[in-house]
Amino acid sequence: MRWPLALLEPGHCRGLKPDGDGLVNLALTINGATVTRIEPLPQIAKPHLPLALPAAVEPHCHLDKAFTWSRAPNPSGTIAGALDANLQEHQSRSATAVAERINGALQKAWHHGYRALRSHLDLGWVGSDATLAAVTHMWDIWRDRLQLQAIAMAPLELWSGASGVNLARCMARLGGGLGGALDHHSTQGSPWPQQLAQLLRLAADHGCMVDLHMDETCDPRSRCLEGLLDLLEQEPLPVAITISHGCSLAQHTPEHLRRTAERLAALHVSLVSLPTTNLWLQDRSSRRTPRLRGLAPIHELQDAGVMVAIGGDNVADPWFPGGNFDPVELWRFAIPVTHLHPWEQRGLTPFTSAPAQVLGLSWDGVLRNGCPADLILTAASSWQAVLATPQRLRVLRDGLWLT
Repeated sequence: MRWPLALLEPGHCRGLKPDGDGLVNLALTINGATVTRIEPLPQIAKPHLPLALPAAVEPHCHLDKAFTWSRAPNPSGTIAGALDANLQEHQSRSATAVAERINGALQKAWHHGYRALRSHLDLGWVGSDATLAAVTHMWDIWRDRLQLQAIAMAPLELWSGASGVNLARCMARLGGGLGGALDHHSTQGSPWPQQLAQLLRLAADHGCMVDLHMDETCDPRSRCLEGLLDLLEQEPLPVAITISHGCSLAQHTPEHLRRTAERLAALHVSLVSLPTTNLWLQDRSSRRTPRLRGLAPIHELQDAGVMVAIGGDNVADPWFPGGNFDPVELWRFAIPVTHLHPWEQRGLTPFTSAPAQVLGLSWDGVLRNGCPADLILTAASSWQAVLATPQRLRVLRDGLWLT
């Protein structure tokens, strides 16, 4: 197989030199579910070996609303239209329907090579009981195949009352985390800094991770992230903190962005960028071509030492009509629009090691003796071929090929 040198543990196959794609030719010995030996193969002039990658990690999705576009469409493609359709879908939620959606999504994710997924869930709204029942059931069914994390995406004010305490306890039992959505528009006129501080206290008290939809707008006035950083600088938390989206960061001045990125890095706050949904929704205006990409400033954040991951976000729901829980298709979409070069380590990490580290997984996706035999084999031998042609994948899980 051909493997990115950036994802090979230093010290293995010393002296191995990658080609222009950053790839090396390797042979693996697998014993049971574990890689037990890694050997170099000659670098041939016209390689026909398949390009292989670690089984994928999804750092941000919405399993409970996946594939709801047909019943809750958003033909306007606007954020307001998405929210209206989303809230309308809540009115008719049932545990059976949500479980069917989650199970269908996980089936696709499993066969496309995912090994772990973090899902934000609409909780604290109408239909929450049905969602929690479905999630608890599906997590139990899939626990031996996929590592699953749940984030309660609740109204921010909920965390300040008894319902918030109860939900935090529930998420702790699931091994999940607390979340919500904050931007300049949704927080106007509300005591959001106090509400956010209460969310952080609950997370610390219950040992829950935090993952917040934050500043998901191209409006440069949206600086809720700075409020979060102020709170964390006053009282650091003993739990992992992730922010998702961060679109407005790209509209700040270079100097302001540099300072914010340095604060993020110093506080070990990770960021998940979500190109599909943000390119679909942001800077949308009737009969006008969008001027802004709506992406977080990935390269500048990496320069400051911030861990940045790329996620798939919404799949065939009111917020984005496309997607299919296929990691390679996500990479094919995201690489051109983010200008991340997969033949370079910092271009590859957001799709591989960074998502694993955001989720706190035991394997970071780096190939080494003793690592899991969980791989994706593409039909391509180069990154150009991956980008040029939709891929038929072979998936190896626990040392066995999926059929």
